[in-house]
Parts: sequence; C-alpha cells; structure tokens
Amino acid sequence: MSYEMINSIPQFNFQINRILTYGNLACNREEVINNVAKVRTFDEWYIAWQKIAVKNEQERRYLCAGYYYRMAEFFLKSDISEKDVVYKKCVENFYKAFDFELHLQYEKYRIPFKGKALHSLKFSPVNAIGTVLVCGGYDSFIEEFVLQVYEFVKQGYEIILFEGPGQGKSIQENLYFSYDFEKATSAVLDYFGIRQCAMVGISWGGYFALRSAAYDKRITAAVAYDVMDNGLEVMTDIFPEPIRSMIRFSYKYHWQGALNKLVDIIRKKSILQIGLFLKDCILPEPKRPMNFFKASPPMILQPLQNCSHRTYCFWPEKKITIYPEISSTG
Repeated sequence: MSYEMINSIPQFNFQINRILTYGNLACNREEVINNVAKVRTFDEWYIAWQKIAVKNEQERRYLCAGYYYRMAEFFLKSDISEKDVVYKKCVENFYKAFDFELHLQYEKYRIPFKGKALHSLKFSPVNAIGTVLVCGGYDSFIEEFVLQVYEFVKQGYEIILFEGPGQGKSIQENLYFSYDFEKATSAVLDYFGIRQCAMVGISWGGYFALRSAAYDKRITAAVAYDVMDNGLEVMTDIFPEPIRSMIRFSYKYHWQGALNKLVDIIRKKSILQIGLFLKDCILPEPKRPMNFFKASPPMILQPLQNCSHRTYCFWPEKKITIYPEISSTG
C-alpha cells in the first residue's frame, strides 16, 4: 500500500500507516480511520485505540486487539499506571491470536544476557533450509512482527525473533537502548549454537542488523528494512530549522544547558517534537535531552568497514546501497 495522509500530525499519521501496512488480519481499515483520523492529543490517541482494542478483544478478534493495544501503549509514559496494564493486554492478545486464530507453532525463550534475559521466539519448521534472525527497532515488541515474518517459516526457514536492550520485555529487565546491539545478537547466536544465518532488521533494526553483521561473521547475509545510518541525525531531524542546527551545534560543543532548554521549549509547543522524548527505552533516569542525544551518535554506520557479505537495504520501496565500504547488493 502507498503512504497515506490520514491524520495531520505526522507522528500519529506514521503510526496509523504502520499498522495499516500489516493488512486486514491485523486491523480493520475503516475502523481505524474512523476512530483515529482526527485525534490531536496523546490522551485522545490513547482513548481511541483503547476503545477499539477492548471492542475487538471482546469479539475475540485477538490479532486486531493486540495491534490496537500496541498503538494505545505507544505514546504512554512509563510513570502512567496504564502503560504496564496495556502492555500486558497487548502481549496477551497477540499470543491468543497466535494460538487460536493463526494456529502457529512456536517456542518462547529467555536468553541470558548481562545477568538478565532477552525475550525470544523461535519458529522451527521440519527440515529447515536455513536460519534467519529478526529484530525490530527502537522500543518495538517482537510479537508485532510475527505476522510479517511467518511467511518465511512456511517457506522452510527457521525464524528467531528477539528483543534487544530497550525493546519489549528488556525494559522490564532494566536493559536500556544501546548502540552496541551486536552483543545481544551474539548472545542469541551463542545460545542457539548457530554457526551461520541471515539477519533481518526492521526500522531502526536495519542499523542493528548491519552492525551485527559487521561484528559477527556467523551472519552471512543482512537485510536492512529499512535503513537508519545515523542516530543523531534521526533524533534531531524532527526539529524545524533553525532549531535543528542550534541543537546539533549545542551538542557538538557540549552546551548541555542550551540544548536542554531548546528542546524543552519546542516540545512544550508542539506534539510533533515530543513523541521521541516520551520514550523510556533510551535511558534510565535522568531522562534529559542531552543524555538522550548522547546515546545516539555512536549509531553511525559509516565507520564500519568489515561487513563483506551480501547486504540488502530497503528505503522505503526500492533497494538501495548505502556506504559502499560496508555493503553491496547482490
């Protein structure tokens, strides 16, 4: 499907389009548009998605309910009591859908990592022809990607989805978003004894997949769906000029007070700019803008030069190659 203008607030519109791309199994298009096209605040967003999530759960349309609860949870701050409740409802409905609607065969795992655990799902067809690791981006849940990747299982591939630091259940383990995602990837490979595989990264996971492939040679092919090649640029691109340049300049010269003040001012004025700063996956306390941005600059693909195998990058509907020194199509 093509990207549509449904809601005039870009961050809301992006999330609406994201769920619509999952297709009719994941949502009722008319129901979604009728309920969320005109929302203008985070409270309205939560109420609208929560309403249709409850309705679909009561009607035993569990997959739709799972995705709707995910959208209801998406912009909730961690100090709001409903967040954990909605997260649990989201995951509960996804597994009801996997079991009773889609009738999937899978195994859950808790993979040891830094004295804690990473959440993982494995789909193992009989006589698998290969293994594919799959990760999401930012604060994603692996459950929301099962519908997308299960087609690979039907084609005979073993699929292992996992949540890295800052994602899904990892946040509950106090494992926060980190640029060195390859460490979590290697822990997964070690746990399952995998000697060779491909890796697919979705959204910001595209960066994670390419970085993991550069550091762990057991990954012999990587797919970035799509490409995130510079964390600081992504995190500051949401700001209008000249604010964007002022924030980048303040970061470059370590002007913490100026940067924090600039971000605080603009995020009080516009819902567009504050969504990312409500996320809790990046840092433990204190969640100040300067600390937030410090987590992003290491997430740059350009310095990585030891990724010599096949790499596919998609943005948004065409295949492209970024940084010839790290990737090549083939």
